[in-house]
Amino acid sequence: EILGALMSMIIVWMVTGVLTYLACMRLLHPDYDIDATVMLITSACAVFSNILLSGILHQTGHGHSHGAPAREHMPAPLEKPALSNVSLRAAFVHAMGDLFQSISVLISALIIFFKPQYKIADPICTFVFSIFVLATTITVLRDILTVLMEG
Repeated sequence: EILGALMSMIIVWMVTGVLTYLACMRLLHPDYDIDATVMLITSACAVFSNILLSGILHQTGHGHSHGAPAREHMPAPLEKPALSNVSLRAAFVHAMGDLFQSISVLISALIIFFKPQYKIADPICTFVFSIFVLATTITVLRDILTVLMEG
């Protein structure tokens, strides 16, 4: 479980690194063309898919049913929430990272679709959302390392 979670975080960081590298290349070599229509359709599909996946993972992460009456709701046993199911949290964070990257591409696509001269929006949005994704994965990575180091 913990190794799967670690692998998920490594993949998120690798994909973010590749996207940041490609964004840097686009800034250094601005002689590229963007098909905003294809970018818009693809990113909209990705956003929808990632919202669906994130919703499924979020519902799976609950320890109770939303339909249960309040008097029947029993609190979960007291344990460290960070360690309860770190692989599920890692998968959720991975899906959220993909969602934010997809939103970044969607925002860029909308800007470029309506104002093609602003194609620099693509690498800028990539940088902004890459920083956000990396920042949100730090806590899960810390929890994973705590388990692996027998903290």
